[in-house]
Parts: sequence; C-alpha cells; structure tokens
Amino acid sequence: MRVADVKLADMTDEQRSLYDWYATGPRAAPDNPFKLVTLDGKLQGPPAVWILSPTFGHALQKIGGAVRFGSSLPWRAQEIAILLVGHHHNSEFELYAHERAGAAAGLTEADLANLADGKEPTTTSEIESCCFHTTRHLLEHGTLDDESYAAAAATLGEAGLFELVTVVGYYNMVALQLAVFDVRPPS
Repeated sequence: MRVADVKLADMTDEQRSLYDWYATGPRAAPDNPFKLVTLDGKLQGPPAVWILSPTFGHALQKIGGAVRFGSSLPWRAQEIAILLVGHHHNSEFELYAHERAGAAAGLTEADLANLADGKEPTTTSEIESCCFHTTRHLLEHGTLDDESYAAAAATLGEAGLFELVTVVGYYNMVALQLAVFDVRPPS
C-alpha cells in the first residue's frame, strides 16, 4: 500500500469510530465471506485508506453498507455486477473479496471463471441476466441507450435499475481508490 497503516493507538476519535464499525459491525459477522480487519487488527481493503479522512470514510461506509446490505436486488445479481466491475478494472482486492462473496451467494467456480472471461454465467435468472448485460453496457459505454434503459427498467423496475447503477458506480469508485493507493488483498 502506498500509505502507512494507521495504528490503532494513533487513531483520532473519529478514526477509531470508523475502525470500530469494521471491527464490530455487520462486515465483521462470522458469516461474512471476507473481513476488512485482519486477525492482527489492521484495516484492509477500502477502509485502509478511508481511515485517512474519517468524514469521507464514514460517508462511504454508509453508502457501502446500503449497497451491500440494503439493495432489493438479489445478492447473486449484485455480485455478478460487482465482479464485472472488478474484472473491468483488474482490481485485485475487489476480486479477492467478491469472488468469496459471489461464491457465498451461489456463484459456482464455472460462473466465476465465466465472469473473469466477460461471459455470462451459464445459469442465470432473468434479473441476474439483466444485471450482467446492463453492467457490461455501462462499463463499455458509460451510460445506457434508450433500448437498453427500457429493457433494464422493464426487468428490474426503475428503482432496481437505480440500485444497479449505484452498485456499478460505487464499485467503480472503490476500484479507483484501491488502484491509486495500491491496496491489495492479503498475501
């Protein structure tokens, strides 16, 4: 990582509050497929740099929590979109974390391999297929044309499409932060 880890003993109260969210919140739950605090107490992944600016870190944590735990989109569909973003940016930590989350959501090894190759998993629901194709279109074109918008809104509803676009935008931002600060998965 390009910045030094912020040591627990050196954290401000605001930093400690953010740290505690990852050490004790839903992301620390035993059934969470990946942890953002290591066994020796260091932050990893996005929070490892969000801790630098607790004001932004808390805001991003709230958005991330809504994206991860509050979406009406099926979990597997979300993971398909997140993995496409991770592969698009070749984001090592995003792929490390969300290959685990995707497997926990029901993606098979073959599904994960297909996504790595930019291909749709072999067995998808209508919503998962829509999320796959819509995410690919967003990553390739930066927006949706009228036909793609209408198809996605018909399948996901406008609220579901808004959530998918937010998932894609959020993980694009995370991938950029991880790349700039050279945040990698654990060895």
